[in-house]
Amino acid sequence: MAYFAVSSHKTAVKVQKGSNAAGKHVTVPAVVVSRRGRFTVTERRVITNVASPIKEEWQVNLHGPTQEVMRGDLPGLVTVEEVRALEAELDSGAGVEALRRFNKALRAVPADKWEAVLRPVFNELCFNLESFNPAFAACLLQVQRTIGVSDYVRRDMALKNLIQPLAGEYGMHNNQPQLKTHRELFSDFFMSLFGYPLPQLLADSPAPAAAQLLYSQMMRDILGGGGHEDPLAQASYALGYNLAIEYLADYEKTWMLDSFRDLNARVLKKDIDWIFLEVHAEGEAEHAAIGHNAVLNIVPTEHASILRAAMADHDRDFAVFYNRMAELMEGH
Repeated sequence: MAYFAVSSHKTAVKVQKGSNAAGKHVTVPAVVVSRRGRFTVTERRVITNVASPIKEEWQVNLHGPTQEVMRGDLPGLVTVEEVRALEAELDSGAGVEALRRFNKALRAVPADKWEAVLRPVFNELCFNLESFNPAFAACLLQVQRTIGVSDYVRRDMALKNLIQPLAGEYGMHNNQPQLKTHRELFSDFFMSLFGYPLPQLLADSPAPAAAQLLYSQMMRDILGGGGHEDPLAQASYALGYNLAIEYLADYEKTWMLDSFRDLNARVLKKDIDWIFLEVHAEGEAEHAAIGHNAVLNIVPTEHASILRAAMADHDRDFAVFYNRMAELMEGH
């Protein structure tokens, strides 16, 4: 089923959103360019390409380890193979399983009370969306805090990768004027779906307890550096956490786009503004590749276990959140 598959868009200098006129399933490897050449980050994933006009394009720069980063007088870094093995663990982790449950519930939302069922979910999703910005900023901070500890070039190359997804959240992309922020795009999506402004939902809703819990756990873990005292170990933890966020977001937004399109075709039959979900479904594979490269530029070999722990921590808490979102829709 394409519903349980993830987009795997080709990472290149320019990424643009378009359509396959035939609406067929296509398989394209997401790739990264590194010192060792091209390799797939996530192989043989599939997405149904839906007909939609090209509305946005952006530049993606992937900064793999250079010869200066890989100098022989510096400590060895984690390998591509090690990082890919850690990513593969997420493929069969609790987060992906929770997303399966969430999307199954979303596709089963009853036609006669879809709005009542989805309102509390969107209240949570709104807070959740915005909560990742401080999480990304905290990951950047942890890398920056290795000044005087990590190598100058390694630190700089990691930051060159990390800044791009965070900037994109605010509509800033290479070689483009500032576009809509992702919060604006989410508001547009909500308005087209429900027919009234997002602030009205937030004013009428209780505190988003599940999203607040996930946010507090993310900030506790990232800023706490996984309980490590060494700044570089804390940065390695943050980079693993960041990679898990981006890697799972590829599953999250691609499946969500497919599920909401299914809901619209089955129940809503509205002219929906899909740009928020399209941007993420198209871009998260590239963001995961960027996070992958950030790791390869600075994380020492001996910190592989720290990466694994960080990725497992986010997978665990992310799963709790999406299981709760599924619970909000089940039983109606």
